[in-house]
Amino acid sequence: MARPSGRPIRDELIDVATQMISDVGVTGFSYGGLAKQLGISAPTIHHHFKTKEDLIAAVAEKYRLDFAESVRQLPTTDPLDQITSYATLFARTAETDSLCLCGAVSADWLAVGERTRAEIEAFFAEQTTWLEARLTEAVESGELAEGLPIGTLASTILSMLEGSLLIARANGDAGLPVDITALLTHLVRTGAANA
Repeated sequence: MARPSGRPIRDELIDVATQMISDVGVTGFSYGGLAKQLGISAPTIHHHFKTKEDLIAAVAEKYRLDFAESVRQLPTTDPLDQITSYATLFARTAETDSLCLCGAVSADWLAVGERTRAEIEAFFAEQTTWLEARLTEAVESGELAEGLPIGTLASTILSMLEGSLLIARANGDAGLPVDITALLTHLVRTGAANA
């Protein structure tokens, strides 16, 4: 629903809340701060999202869907090169001195409800599945040795990328997600070549 000015307030609320949660976490943002940033009243927010949980769940859902679309738009190349391209999505986040929204919400896990948790769990499951598919393709093409624990390797890559955002925020190195992913893919390729 839009204000008479034509502003799409609901969309603005989701966009600004996404940035605030990525910057300061779930417990660090409030309806008051959100209202102030958008120049609206807190009751206006309640008109669109009755509770903070409703807003956080909507933010998590939009982030999950938008991220999935970004992954679908990655260039289709060699599977391990695709994983390095995937890391650029995290590097873009690092460039804004933010965290992955789903990682930020996970840090405040006890402060969110079931709807939000379901969205976060879905995000990590979808990303792990995508990584597993690329790693399986790499095994099938001979880039990776057979017998690697694909599920564990996919979880390792995703964990590494999420953690790299914390370190990039602290040391200002926005290229870290890509650099460490490129190093890991080089190491697993080298291991396959020597197997």
